[in-house]
Amino acid sequence: MLRSHSLLQKVAIVTLLPILALGFVLQRALERQVRDRALADAVASAGAIATLGVQPQLATFDLQRGLTERQVAQLDQTLGVASLRAQLARIKIWNRSGRIVYSDDHALIGQGAGPKALNPGVADALAGRRDAELLHAGDEPSGEDESIDAGTAQLLEAGDLLEVYVPLSFTSAGMPAGVFEMYVPYGPVEGTVARDVRRIRLLLFSGLAILYAVLLPIVAGASRKLRKQAQLEREAAEHLRQADEVKNSFLTAVSHELRTPLSSILGCAVSLGQRQGLGLSDEDVDDLTGRLESNARKLTRLVSDLLDLDRLAQGVIEPRRVATDVADLVRMVVAETRVAERRNVHIDAEPTLIELDPAKVERIVENLVMNSLRHSTGTDLWVRVVPEPEGVLIAVEDNGLGVPAGVRARIFEPFKRGQAPSHAPGVGVGLSIVANFARLHGGRAWVEDRQGGGASFRVFLPGARVPSLVPSA
Repeated sequence: MLRSHSLLQKVAIVTLLPILALGFVLQRALERQVRDRALADAVASAGAIATLGVQPQLATFDLQRGLTERQVAQLDQTLGVASLRAQLARIKIWNRSGRIVYSDDHALIGQGAGPKALNPGVADALAGRRDAELLHAGDEPSGEDESIDAGTAQLLEAGDLLEVYVPLSFTSAGMPAGVFEMYVPYGPVEGTVARDVRRIRLLLFSGLAILYAVLLPIVAGASRKLRKQAQLEREAAEHLRQADEVKNSFLTAVSHELRTPLSSILGCAVSLGQRQGLGLSDEDVDDLTGRLESNARKLTRLVSDLLDLDRLAQGVIEPRRVATDVADLVRMVVAETRVAERRNVHIDAEPTLIELDPAKVERIVENLVMNSLRHSTGTDLWVRVVPEPEGVLIAVEDNGLGVPAGVRARIFEPFKRGQAPSHAPGVGVGLSIVANFARLHGGRAWVEDRQGGGASFRVFLPGARVPSLVPSA
């Protein structure tokens, strides 16, 4: 839980940082765009005032010779209306000679620096380009027109000003005859810009918050998936390593299990082929023949186990149930394995007729008996068949050291053995086949302690009882 919480914090931080950076960049870009739009609107307003309020009352000749008192009065009346005075702080009209021919401050009329000392804004407007400049309160006036306009500094005391230059053209062709210059108080514009910026900022960060809320679970989920995938890859690598170890152990065990009976078979076959030269008696021949048979059975069991294990892995084995006397089957297997030659065998099996697959049950009993012979240090072996209401219980027990509780489940897995030394016989598939054949019948296999010491391997096989052999009361 703590690791998940820490992961979520890391994901939140990693996700939040680029979103904040994106928000900052977008905010600056939108603020710049809003301010540029405000400047463009101011320039457009100046152009409209020049076009609608100034140009209809003047001509090129008027700008060249200077305005009459009557024209100045008319412009004062036109540009001095309340709606314009609320928008404009200062107005000036320049001619191409660099002289002011009109200003709402009449003291400026007739002043100027001449055509060779025009300030950049006037020069650009005379070249046909509109221009705008933002003057901040507290700044020193710059440019020739501001230096001669003593009122500019006073105007700036009231707040920032937006200075706009618009060409005045009285014909469809040719260069502008003059320049219309106006100062617009920037406070109202800045207020509008600030409101727009706050609105945009609110919308922007609201959108980014929604985006963050949407992206966070997605990124967190992707991060968890990556961590899970990495864990799965590590587990897969570990499984591959374990599988490689199992493969190596399996190949070693199989090669040993095959080599031993094959060497014995080869030796017996060579001896029998040379029996006349070796002067073997009939008893010797019988002994060699018995060894041949015993080792051939070992090979048969090993090959059968490996083939059955492969068929089980492919899921192509199904039980073929027929009525079978389990007691007779157990006695037959004990006799064929010759276990009585190496252990004191005790069979407790009453006739029990059950519907099951006799071939697979034979393999179950054979593998249990051979497992006890290989791995038990006991001297006795008990084989019991116990009828139960839903089927039959087969138990193979010994009086050896038993099986530790920690490995009882593992020994029924393929190629897994208990705590036996590495040189112990077997390849670790016998008990796996026992468990799988039991599951095919719908039963199960397990091991527990035998009462009195040793191990008790048990298999329960469900199946329908056949009444004909059920002892009558």
